[in-house]
Amino acid sequence: MNEFYLLLLPLIFTHLVVDFYLQPFSWVLDRNRYHFQSKKLRIHACLHGLFSFITILCWEYTLGWEDWSNAVMCAALITSSHYFIDVAKSFSKGTIAAFLLDQTAHLAIIIVCAWISCESDWFSMPNWPQSPFSKAWVILIAYLLITSPASVFISISLSKWPWINTLDDGLPNAGQYIGFLERFLILTFILVDSYAAVGFILAAKSVFRFGDLTQAKDKRLTEYVMLGTLLSTALTLAIGVIAKSLIA
Repeated sequence: MNEFYLLLLPLIFTHLVVDFYLQPFSWVLDRNRYHFQSKKLRIHACLHGLFSFITILCWEYTLGWEDWSNAVMCAALITSSHYFIDVAKSFSKGTIAAFLLDQTAHLAIIIVCAWISCESDWFSMPNWPQSPFSKAWVILIAYLLITSPASVFISISLSKWPWINTLDDGLPNAGQYIGFLERFLILTFILVDSYAAVGFILAAKSVFRFGDLTQAKDKRLTEYVMLGTLLSTALTLAIGVIAKSLIA
């Protein structure tokens, strides 16, 4: 039953790429404004269907099945479900609960498609495969999660405490890229069992940030930075530990 996971993992990877890396923020705004009538949402849903179709077809050719009808059916299900799930999300207030519910619904559809494609028994769970391919997919998904998806999660989580630094003369988007690099290093150190290096990264960031926070004399800034750092670290640690347990 390794075929199930060898389809599920690439489909999850495809979903993350299309949902977080091939969807400009302007498309999200268009969806939230026009809902059912959003043309950008229709394009976005079709991209999910197209990439899912290619993923399933490649998986089937690898197994020698070559069943186009199954790939078309699953791609149609992913396209239509993604459209309606995102329409429902467009009416939400952009809370963290809405974000998690949206991604959970998409994941459930992906699992159903993988299950149908493998013609699996609905009452039995296949064993987790310990193959180089499954481990590689887990690592790729983990690194995808700690970049753009993690940034969206952190941004929504901190949105209830809006803070604007009118005195900021730093590099444009530098904070976002610093966060990417920080989470990338933390995840890498977790995967290679170097937990002490994680503490070094946090200590180094604290030293460099200490001067800015002291000069700012703004308690809100200090708390905002601490919340963002701790949330980013906790999220990366959770993803890293789960990924490590799956590839162990």
